[in-house]
Amino acid sequence: MVEGLINGLFHAVQPWNLLMIFFGTVLGILFGSMPGLTATMGLALLVPFTFGMDPAAGLIMLAGIYVGAMYADAIPAILINTPGTPAAIATTFDGFPLAQKGMAQQALVTAAFASFVGSVIANLVLATSAEPLAEFSLKFGPPEYFWLGIFGLTIISVLSSGSIIKGYLTGLLGLIISSIGMASLSGDVRLTFGYPELQSGISLAGALIGFFCLPEILATIIGKGQETYVGESVRPSMKILLDTVSSLVKMPVLLLRSSLIGLVVGIAPGAGGNIASMVSYSEATRWDKNPEEFGKGTIRGVAASEAANSAMAPGSLIPLLTLGIPGSPPAAIILGALMLHGMRPGVELFSTYGGITYTFMMGLLVAAFAILIFGALGSFLFSWLITIPARSLAPVILLMTILGSYAIRNNLLDVWVMLIFGGIGFFLNKLSYHPAPLVLGFILGPYIEEGLVQSTMIGGAKGGVVYYMVSSPISMFLIGLCLLTAIWPFIFRNRLKNSFDLKTSKVRVGNLNADLLMGAFTLCVTAIVTLATGDLSFYGGLFVNFCIISTSLLGLIILIKGFLFPEKVNIFENSLERKRVILGFILFTGYILIIQYLGFFIASLVFVTSMHIYLSNRKINLMYFVSSCLLSLLITTSAHYIFSELLLVPLPTGFLIN
Repeated sequence: MVEGLINGLFHAVQPWNLLMIFFGTVLGILFGSMPGLTATMGLALLVPFTFGMDPAAGLIMLAGIYVGAMYADAIPAILINTPGTPAAIATTFDGFPLAQKGMAQQALVTAAFASFVGSVIANLVLATSAEPLAEFSLKFGPPEYFWLGIFGLTIISVLSSGSIIKGYLTGLLGLIISSIGMASLSGDVRLTFGYPELQSGISLAGALIGFFCLPEILATIIGKGQETYVGESVRPSMKILLDTVSSLVKMPVLLLRSSLIGLVVGIAPGAGGNIASMVSYSEATRWDKNPEEFGKGTIRGVAASEAANSAMAPGSLIPLLTLGIPGSPPAAIILGALMLHGMRPGVELFSTYGGITYTFMMGLLVAAFAILIFGALGSFLFSWLITIPARSLAPVILLMTILGSYAIRNNLLDVWVMLIFGGIGFFLNKLSYHPAPLVLGFILGPYIEEGLVQSTMIGGAKGGVVYYMVSSPISMFLIGLCLLTAIWPFIFRNRLKNSFDLKTSKVRVGNLNADLLMGAFTLCVTAIVTLATGDLSFYGGLFVNFCIISTSLLGLIILIKGFLFPEKVNIFENSLERKRVILGFILFTGYILIIQYLGFFIASLVFVTSMHIYLSNRKINLMYFVSSCLLSLLITTSAHYIFSELLLVPLPTGFLIN
């Protein structure tokens, strides 16, 4: 094996193969940095290009894409509070506050260095102990996945130590959203309200963009008329880069712990980087000497999330290469690429095709170094981007929210869902209910439901559902972790009393009772869901009923809290902010509506020009209007070419044009 690894490294650093790794890494960064474009999409689009290539060169190019995309989702998370993938949700907690403080380069360098460390550690484990770890991953059954999902939800209690009930309530609302569509096991259609397009569920890309990106633009750029996307000036420099790396080198325990968490979660098929990064962030908060700094802008939070996120990628390849079980959607694409080249996972992969396999594994390791180089040097460019005036940058970001939501399933309904979630996210933030737990619940919902339903089926056949769900050693270990995480804030209340809670800003005094509004809204939602799901089968309604009961109880508690301990807020600070937000929201809504009739290109030309003029604080003259039109033409043409011609996304042409 050692000889195979040495030979694989020798082949990976050959000039042509090295070029393919760097080329793939750059492509992965481009895909990962665009909200809505994922590593899975990038790999799927570029697999056909590997057909005519040498298998080793083609596979290591795919390795570069995978590693690059897993890092690059941190870029929009840090700069514009929009996670490129679910795995970067935890990165927004500290990355975006750092950017708002003028420390975008520190956050970006941290993401690159932590991704490098996580990827290197996981690749070393992949190269030396893939087979025994793959056998361990097979011990995860339905009960284990159920408790893993519940453990993911209990993380909210650490992240929201000052407002645990709020965190759990929004998390449970996310579980309800995850139940929309066709139940995977029973086939019941739930909560589609007559829209067949919703049978496949809610688009995750639309949810991420809606809950994270739109509220920020509505609140700051549009509502407050902020001149730039960043709160303070950004001055990238080589000194900042070196100082940040020096600080990170002094955190070996944090980086090692986060990397191992990402690795372990990655080898469990289907768990994904979103669970890995959230668990890692939770543990970093739990064991840090200054937990109150998390959520307010600390590089430790970014490092914890990104090390786990990047370690997950090689971890997901362990069951793939040894057992043929892909641990993540991108790994499934790589499985397809292996089989198209006539290579089948298992013993044969390491014996007959050992040279190619070890070259691929070493390619992943080399790609980690490429991430460190491109990420560190790219921090100068990336951190500069958010200093572009808001009147020019915000329309581009809004345009990308449309494209990112639409491109996954080529469905305008996903864009409307993104808009609705953006409005909901805006009001949740104003009511001091952070949407992050809601998105986490939405992501974990399928794991929890499948684990619950399958455990009920199998446990019922064996004569004891409860015993089946709690009897295995892994289940008992996960249950213990759930209990420990849930009660942790109560045990260490004094230590954590000022720590990061799921609030978006300092306490505000106003006229609206936030808890009364949220409690009433929650009970209305559960009532509607109850009426709409009354005719489901037992297994189709099992998870939904679990969500209804849990959410109703917490909604009632929040309602009582609103009566006894009212927290008063104002949605808008003044009438000018209210008018700006409403008009901005109407402009964006009109844009989506016009797309359906005039198509993407014409609608985008009109929207980008209108938004550029609307966000300008200067007097509009003919010269400024012409320059706005030319800028709009450049932005729209570039976006149309990239998505329509290069990525082959069939953008809407409009009813009237057709």
